[in-house]
Amino acid sequence: MTCLSESTLTPKDLLVFEAFAERIAREAGRITLEFFRGDFHVETKADHSPVTIADRSAEEALRTQIEQEFPEHGILGEEFGETRPGAEYRWVLDPIDGTRAFVAGVPQYTVLVALEHERRSLVGAIYNPGLDRMLLASRGNGARLNGSPVRVSSTPTLSSATVLCSSYSWLFHEHPERTSRLLGMCRYAPGWGDGFGYMLVAEGKADVMLDWGWNVWDAAPVQVCIEEAGGVFTDWEGSPTIHGKSGLAANPTLHREVLRILGGTAS
Repeated sequence: MTCLSESTLTPKDLLVFEAFAERIAREAGRITLEFFRGDFHVETKADHSPVTIADRSAEEALRTQIEQEFPEHGILGEEFGETRPGAEYRWVLDPIDGTRAFVAGVPQYTVLVALEHERRSLVGAIYNPGLDRMLLASRGNGARLNGSPVRVSSTPTLSSATVLCSSYSWLFHEHPERTSRLLGMCRYAPGWGDGFGYMLVAEGKADVMLDWGWNVWDAAPVQVCIEEAGGVFTDWEGSPTIHGKSGLAANPTLHREVLRILGGTAS
C-alpha cells in the first residue's frame, strides 16, 4: 500500500495516484479487448442500458487492485455500487463508458477511472483501448494524451465549432428546442460521444461536448481532464460539479456561448 499524507496532497503526490489510475485503466482495457474481439452475451439493466460480462469483469479487476493498494479508500462503480461510503477519498469507476458502442463493435468506448475528494475529482484517466489512447490529468499537473501535453481548442465562435454528444436522439427527445438551436448554429456535429468525445475536446480536436442524463462515474474523470487542459466543465446550469444530471465541456469562450443557449448562467 502506498502511504501519503492525504490532508496535504501536492501535485507531486497526485502523480502517484495518477500513475496508479493509468495502470489499472490499462489493465481493465486489456480485459475489455479480450471480450471485444470475441462473442459475448448482452443483458439489459433496469434503466434499459446494456451490460456485458466485459463490463463486470473489468470493474472487478479495477476494484481488486484498488482494495490492495488503497484499502481505506471508498469505491463507486457503475456495475457493483459503492464500497465504504463516507470515506474521505473515493475511486469512481466506469469499466466501459460507451457500452452501446462496445456491443456494436465500434472501438470508441473508454475505461474511466477517477479519484474524488470532497465531491471534486483530483485525478482522471480516460483510456480508449481500441486505439490505445490514454488521457491522464491530475490537479496542478496538466492533461496529457499518451504522455504529450494537450490543450482545448481556441475556436472563438460556435459557428466555427465542432460539437459532440453521446446521443443526439436523446437530447432531441429531452430538449428539442435547445438542441435544434445549438446544432443549427455550429459548424459540425458528429456523434463521437462518451468519454472518447471528451478526450477529443481536451486535445483540441473537437470544441464542445455535452451530455444529458448521466452519472458521476461518467463525469468524474472528465472534470479534471478538461479543466487541466485549460477548458471549462460544468452542468447545464453552469455549476462545476460531477454530481449533476448534465455535462458541458468546452474552451472558456465557447462554454459561455453554449451555456446561454442551454439556459444556464454563463461562467
